[in-house]
Amino acid sequence: MKVFVVGPIYPFRGGIAHSNRILCENLQKKHDVTAISFSRMYPKILYPGKEQKEVTEDASFAVKTEYFLDSMNPLTWFKVADRIKKEQPDWVVFQWWHTFFAPLYWTIAKFGKNQKTRFSVVCQNVLPHEESKVHESLTKFFFGKVNYFITLSSSDLQILKKLLPSANANWITESTYETQFGQKSSKAEARKKLGVKGNAILFFGFVRPYKGLEFLLRAMPELLKKKHDLTLMIVGEFWNDKKEYFNLMDELKIKDHLLIVDRYVANDEVPTYFSAADAVVLPYVSSTESGIIQLAYGLNTPVITTAVGGNVDLIEHEKTGLLCRPKDPADLAQTVLSFYQKDLEGPIKKGMRQNADLFRWTSEKESVFFNQKQSKGKE
Repeated sequence: MKVFVVGPIYPFRGGIAHSNRILCENLQKKHDVTAISFSRMYPKILYPGKEQKEVTEDASFAVKTEYFLDSMNPLTWFKVADRIKKEQPDWVVFQWWHTFFAPLYWTIAKFGKNQKTRFSVVCQNVLPHEESKVHESLTKFFFGKVNYFITLSSSDLQILKKLLPSANANWITESTYETQFGQKSSKAEARKKLGVKGNAILFFGFVRPYKGLEFLLRAMPELLKKKHDLTLMIVGEFWNDKKEYFNLMDELKIKDHLLIVDRYVANDEVPTYFSAADAVVLPYVSSTESGIIQLAYGLNTPVITTAVGGNVDLIEHEKTGLLCRPKDPADLAQTVLSFYQKDLEGPIKKGMRQNADLFRWTSEKESVFFNQKQSKGKE
């Protein structure tokens, strides 16, 4: 089949671009895939990060991609719509994560409509993390032009069905991302490189309020009572006012046990941090689906996270990871301590390897993706 996939992809940074890349790589094994990406994704005023694109070149990137979609130039929206009308691909797949793109996507679906092409959406998030009736209205506005929906967690499927009860939708688990990041090194080698001694846990990714770093920081004093040599590695760019976080670190007197890397980490650096960590700790307040868990699976690093959103689809407590309550520093601290006290690193790594099929791209999963088969659960 001929498939257009609309959304960010390498060299754009972040989880959506990584997810879109692995999707295109999976689809192009059997189909004629073109990624239609951005010449400009966000105007700088709307992007709190430092850079929107990777600064290092990735020679392994081999997805046929065209970069001419400008979020601020409607002429490019109509250009994509005209192309869809002329070429009539079997599917146009939109990557959806924020309502900022609703007018752009609506225009493409509205004016690209033809008798052959079906339009689908991959919902990274059905709704943005910032709740608002405006977001709901804009989401419905665009979704009304779509034939089929794929969510990446069962919880997001429920959110979609609540928003649009008649939506034709399924959910699948996406693939792991490790092919984009290279191989892990030994724990000893990684820790030596980073200057980390003793045990280490990792908070990874952009620092945003919904990711709950505050609660992990508040858990640290209790953790340090039992694990005196513990280092928390905070690796990711602070998107919001980081002064609040640093004031909290001072208040809790934990700075000597922190390794802070306040920047976007290049792909080839990522395995070093995962190799150095005993576990990745993701204290999310809310989540629909986290690509960090997929990355941790691919790099075989245990995950300790909260029982919210799509996390519960991917983590079986004490078998493939650990789950705790959100917004609860005491429970988070106890969960991390139990990881060490019960010596769970080895058993969880084994469980993650045994559960790897959950993330493989299969013909069955592809059938669900193209609305040819109903999902039975953890596809």
